[in-house]
Amino acid sequence: MKKTEKLIAALATMALGVLLLIMKGDMISILMTVVGVAAIVLGVIDLINKAVPAGVVKIVVGLLIILFGWVLVSAVLYILGAILIIVGILVLYELIKKCTKLVLSDWSSILKYAKPVVCILIGLLLFFSGFEWVFILAGIITVIEGSLILIDALKND
Repeated sequence: MKKTEKLIAALATMALGVLLLIMKGDMISILMTVVGVAAIVLGVIDLINKAVPAGVVKIVVGLLIILFGWVLVSAVLYILGAILIIVGILVLYELIKKCTKLVLSDWSSILKYAKPVVCILIGLLLFFSGFEWVFILAGIITVIEGSLILIDALKND
C-alpha cells in the first residue's frame, strides 16, 4: 500500500472510530439504512436490465433491512450473549471437574479460570445491559487501529 493510501485508510479508520464513540447505536441505524438503500438501488438497476426476479428480491431485502435492521442486530447480539454465557459455563464446569486443587498463586491457574468467567460476564453484559458499550469498545479499538496505520504510514518514509 502506498503512503497516501495508508494515510487515507488511517484517517478513515480513525473517523469511523470517532463516529462509533459519538453516535454509538445510531451508527448501526445509519449503516442499516445505507445498506438497505444500496440493495434497493441495485434492485432497480436489475429491473432496468430486465432481471426482474433478482431486482424484486433485492428491493424487498433492502426494504426489510431498512424497516427491521435494528431488530436483526438486537437478535444477533442477544444470541451471541446467550452463546457466550453457555460456553463460559461449560468451560468453567469442565475446568472444575478436572481440577484436583486450585493454586491461587499460580498465574496460569488464575488465567485458566478467568477466561470462562470473563466470557460469562461479557455474555451477561450483552444479554442484560444496553449495547452502547459494544459500540464504545469498537470505537476505541477502531481509533487505535487507525492510529497504528497512521504511525506505520509516517514511519515508512
